[in-house]
Amino acid sequence: MSKSYTKWKCGFCENQIAWEEPFTYMSNKTVVHFTCLKDRALRTPKGDQETLRAVLDSLEEELTSIQNYKARLSKITNDEVRKVLDQAEKDAEKNAGILTRMIEKLSNVLES
Repeated sequence: MSKSYTKWKCGFCENQIAWEEPFTYMSNKTVVHFTCLKDRALRTPKGDQETLRAVLDSLEEELTSIQNYKARLSKITNDEVRKVLDQAEKDAEKNAGILTRMIEKLSNVLES
């Protein structure tokens, strides 16, 4: 089965981002693979690396949740359940944005 790709290229590695890959939106409007963000953040920490790792792990969990909600939503026909899962996905997207901003503060990912 071939991958389905988004319209974005990673702002760090320049490779096309597949829908199956965890990715996030940076404050400078670029889209990046989670793995690229994690690698760069861990190479450019501004302070305590344990704190940075905790935020990175939390972001990874939110991005995985988003992917899981999307997969489940495609299989659900009950409107009430779809509405609840859709809201849960939106909440995970909001959390991912907050965590991405925190990673930007705890590292020099935007300056590298």
